[in-house]
Amino acid sequence: MPEHKPFWCTQMAIDFPTILSCSSMIHQVFNMSADLTFYREGELFLGITQIRLLKQVAKDGSINCAAKNLKMSYQHAWHILDKLNLLSPVPIVIRQKGGKDGGGCRISPYGMKLIRTYEKKVAEIIGFLEQSNSELESCFF
Repeated sequence: MPEHKPFWCTQMAIDFPTILSCSSMIHQVFNMSADLTFYREGELFLGITQIRLLKQVAKDGSINCAAKNLKMSYQHAWHILDKLNLLSPVPIVIRQKGGKDGGGCRISPYGMKLIRTYEKKVAEIIGFLEQSNSELESCFF
């Protein structure tokens, strides 16, 4: 009896790129990838850029320092964080006015929860993709 393979294995074309290994055997290389993006009211709310910026602000305590460390302009960083706060049901970035020690900002508990949730979902997606890549490879080898 022939081996049963998932329907998507039989639907794919076989003309994928190939590489030569050290032993001169030809191997097909497959890889699936994905990016996680959260939308709110049809607007981009949270993606990798927002997460990287939020994490850097949490570390540095300053939008200016975070922007410099991420090699982006202060204006761009401020715009990203302002949009996050506008789309969010509760504040994510809490700005503190300057004083004798200068201003700064911090990430709210809700913002920290968003970071953890995003990272958890990314880990789940990575697990799914690793399993899917393995299944895809088994269709052809």
